[in-house]
Amino acid sequence: MHMYVLRRAATLGVVGVLAGCSQSHPADPRTGPPLVESFTVRPAGTSDRSFTGVIAARVESDLGFRVGGKIIRRYVDVGQHVHRGDPLMRLDPNDLVLGVTAQQGAVDAAHARSAKADADLARLQGLVQQGAVSAQDYDLAVEAARSAKAQLAAAQAQSGLARNADEYAILRADVDGVVLSRNTDAGQVVNAGQTVLVLAQDGPREALVTLPEMVRPELGSGAMASLYGGDGKGGFPAKLRELSHAADPLTRTYAARYVLSGAAADAPFGATVTVSLQRADNANEMVVPLGAILDRGKGPGVWLIGGDGHLTYRPVQVRSAGSETATVASGLSAGQKVVALGAHQLTDGEQVRVATQQWTEGSADVSGSPDAQGDTK
Repeated sequence: MHMYVLRRAATLGVVGVLAGCSQSHPADPRTGPPLVESFTVRPAGTSDRSFTGVIAARVESDLGFRVGGKIIRRYVDVGQHVHRGDPLMRLDPNDLVLGVTAQQGAVDAAHARSAKADADLARLQGLVQQGAVSAQDYDLAVEAARSAKAQLAAAQAQSGLARNADEYAILRADVDGVVLSRNTDAGQVVNAGQTVLVLAQDGPREALVTLPEMVRPELGSGAMASLYGGDGKGGFPAKLRELSHAADPLTRTYAARYVLSGAAADAPFGATVTVSLQRADNANEMVVPLGAILDRGKGPGVWLIGGDGHLTYRPVQVRSAGSETATVASGLSAGQKVVALGAHQLTDGEQVRVATQQWTEGSADVSGSPDAQGDTK
């Protein structure tokens, strides 16, 4: 009986050991392939590229007095519409009036000298014919008369300049327009040519926007513009009139001006406008998450996920980038799977585990890393 109990215990021990060996323990995710979020490449479609700018006038004139002086009166305010010839500002005219008086006195004196020289010449002309005076004296009289006439003409010209300067004491609008800004006010002393007002000339409004380096539409190409806080009637036609060939040194963008039509042609200056460029040449363009783009100094690329979970680096050409997605012009096809986040932590040929839930716009702030979503294996 004692031997039977020992044999039974030994048998149960062996069975217990075998049962323990048959149990599987979960693999440590820290030692397995990394878990990544994927994204299925999709076509860019016909969505437009939109850029925000402001309403501006085609011509904005910096106005200033043609003479210097002290401003004694301002006739207009910022935002006021003015017509051609309307007074805008006025200088103290006292010094200018004195200048006119002084120049008129110079004209009167020159006129008197010219009249005397003409009288002397007429008297000597009769005497020289009688031989009473020498030809040399007559020539001197002729020269004096000519000099007096020249001095009279110069004095009259200076008098005209003085009268013009007196008229320049009033700054008038050259064209119809709207006062955009004011740099000076009554009581300030200004120099000739110093900007005191900025006037936006009437005419079709333009949308002033900045375009990135990869967007270079042709002059005359169309677009659609919409005003911020509009009446909801949709966009308005716009046509590209000007595109800068020099990039801004800080933003590396190019200034573009679109002529607006329709109701937008009367939009207030400085209003926010959005210009949407039509995209007819994007049949091969694809959309990927912005976090999928990797650039290690040799150009941008993405990690393609193969059917066996191994990664392949694929160079791409980025057309544009938004807040969450990027549009690539070449290198990808619709339906391919790419790593959506953490591309800088992976290597070529590495095997990864793909999370069940794919990346979607607005999910970039998922708690923690992709490992927080759990293992799919």
